[in-house]
Amino acid sequence: MIARSPLLPSAAILLLLAACPQQVEPSPQTSTPLKRGEVGADDPRVVADTGDLYPARDEASDPSGPRGTGAPDETNGVCRLYAPKLPNPECCEGDLGLDVDVVKQACGYPLYLGESFHATCGYFFAGDESAEKAKWIRLSVTHEPTVEAAAKAHDERIGYRVANDPNFHSEPVPGVEGALWSSHERLHWAFLPGWSRPRQLTWRDDSCSNEGIIEVMKQLIAAPEVPAGAPRKSMIPRGGRPAPADAASADSGPTAAG
Repeated sequence: MIARSPLLPSAAILLLLAACPQQVEPSPQTSTPLKRGEVGADDPRVVADTGDLYPARDEASDPSGPRGTGAPDETNGVCRLYAPKLPNPECCEGDLGLDVDVVKQACGYPLYLGESFHATCGYFFAGDESAEKAKWIRLSVTHEPTVEAAAKAHDERIGYRVANDPNFHSEPVPGVEGALWSSHERLHWAFLPGWSRPRQLTWRDDSCSNEGIIEVMKQLIAAPEVPAGAPRKSMIPRGGRPAPADAASADSGPTAAG
């Protein structure tokens, strides 16, 4: 699948939330390292320091550059910020219901690198040692009011402008009632029910297996809708769950990698 990359999204993704963006409230900064057992100290993606593991900065990034570019950063007090190349990364405009822990388990990622907004909300993860560092999935709220309408508008754009196939169409997702999905070359799209407007999920072949992404869809559909303007419950997306009370969790701290 080719089609749209996160840098060239379709019009449906560009129109995110019709309401005002959600507000976020800063949370106190505490330095909490990654829990051992998730990755090894010899993993090149992490740095061992006094017995704790932290995500390593991308060698290609500029250590003096904007925070969140090339390495996770939480000093903004809003989100774990991460973007591989954006010159000035920003946190996503609101909580779209993703649970990072579900993605990590379903797709086999040991590290959550962070989020950043570029037309849609991108969530970045580190795969196994043989994979390139950043894998992503993207979420947005569609302009269309129903899953069927959103999928139809998307199918027309992809079919006529990208795939050159007037019969291109989304199909029901097996085991996920009300969801529709489609693919072209290495890119995949799904339109999800559950909120007042559908959400569009985008991923690549190497982002997750079909079985894994279906588990992610089920979690997204079950997640309670977050009203516009609601403060975030956690710097790490948890699908509506509050941040753990345990201060030793990997949810906070400017260098943590949950």
